[in-house]
Amino acid sequence: MIFNSLEYAVFLPVIFILYWLVSGRDVKVQNSLLLAASYLFYGWWDWKLLILLVAVSLFNYLIGLAISSNKARKSKRLLLIIGLVIDLGLLATFKYFNFFIEGFVDMISLLGYQLKGTVINIVLPVGISFYIFLVLSYIIDIYKENITAESNPLTALLSFGFFPIILAGPIQRPSSLLPQIRNPRVFNYDHAVDGLRQILWGLFVKIAVADNLAPWVNDIFTGYSDLPGSTLLVGALFYTVQIYADFAGYSHIAIGTASLLGFRLMKNFDYPYFSRDINEFWKKWHISLTTWFRDYLFLPVSFSVSWKIKTERVILLRTDLFIYIIASLVTWLLTGLWHGANYTFIIWGMMHGVLLILYHWQKGPRKQLFKRLRISNNNIIIVIAEGVLTFSLIVITWVFFRADSVSHAVAYLQRLFSRSLTMAPGDLPMKEILITLLFILVEFVRRKKAHPLQINDIRQQWARWGVYIVVIAVIMFFGGGTQKFIYFQF
Repeated sequence: MIFNSLEYAVFLPVIFILYWLVSGRDVKVQNSLLLAASYLFYGWWDWKLLILLVAVSLFNYLIGLAISSNKARKSKRLLLIIGLVIDLGLLATFKYFNFFIEGFVDMISLLGYQLKGTVINIVLPVGISFYIFLVLSYIIDIYKENITAESNPLTALLSFGFFPIILAGPIQRPSSLLPQIRNPRVFNYDHAVDGLRQILWGLFVKIAVADNLAPWVNDIFTGYSDLPGSTLLVGALFYTVQIYADFAGYSHIAIGTASLLGFRLMKNFDYPYFSRDINEFWKKWHISLTTWFRDYLFLPVSFSVSWKIKTERVILLRTDLFIYIIASLVTWLLTGLWHGANYTFIIWGMMHGVLLILYHWQKGPRKQLFKRLRISNNNIIIVIAEGVLTFSLIVITWVFFRADSVSHAVAYLQRLFSRSLTMAPGDLPMKEILITLLFILVEFVRRKKAHPLQINDIRQQWARWGVYIVVIAVIMFFGGGTQKFIYFQF
């Protein structure tokens, strides 16, 4: 079941009515209904995949209790390692088995030996990357004593399988989600209305923007070798908007759905394409994943490396910069790999890692240069130039993310930056361009809001309803059909 389907349009109102009219303020009834709804929602894809989700949830519920109840430090660490190995082992098996086998065969072939790899047709369980990260943060936080293990299996299982976030996040931390599940929810009209607004905006950016751009992006990336560079530039820009609208749209619907049920989820996107630099971009793009990697990978690696270095410089680099480089490269290698079993994702991740390293390295010299030249850091020309440069670099990295292979991405960029870049791009989809420009304009004007349809500042009720009607009309008459969300493949 997907958010932009007819089934979900029936499912959500039914759950909403049952949830508030039948459960009342009985938290046990509320949670039982939500868990049943969550498993129905997830099992709609394939009941066999639901068995895996339940098994993973029960295992981590039990391992969490074992870690919490065990007082010996070595035993707690051993239990954590067992949990990590099984959880990550499942993720690696379902998502990376063939990738690792093919990589091993390729490496052996470089040594002059020829092996025949075994490729297994493994079905990738939808959302596994997200719910594995949920359970990982749960047992790690218990081990670090940041939270206590949940004794109620109903509460624990719901936190691992809550239907608004199970397929593609946001990756809500147990420390913020569990207290909301434990306590009874009370209907809040303003909160629910804001949830509906956010769902509406999410449907707009998914159906009217992302789904309209998808066919054009597919055609351009497929037939790039016969198209001029100017058309490839349009294709890269279209994909840059498409992937943002697609994933941000999902996040808006997920957060809005949770709001209808009395939950508050973390913000996952904060108008990232208006960022001034790459560091700011990653504070605003897929925030739940970025902060997850920061807290559970980047910081632990940084601390681990720092304990082993006793000198002020390493290989002519300041120690702090050297530590940052090592931690960033490890983090972004795994961030790229998390997105999929393809070298394109790894290169995409490493490109962003390098860009962040360069940003970190130049901060000091840049500040000194500006001070010497008496240039304000907030000079409008500097701000715009840096913003344009950042956006341009992001567009280039998205080409690798979208391409089928590394050679495909390289060939695409070579043709993009050829002499044909100055040629006319040919016929362009005016409807899609106008809707995209409207989307960008609204996001820019409303960038200080949690979401663009947070229109409490419009006091006239008729004006607010006018906005809703326009948005609904665009979805109905100019929508691009029903397509799966891009991040389901990750």
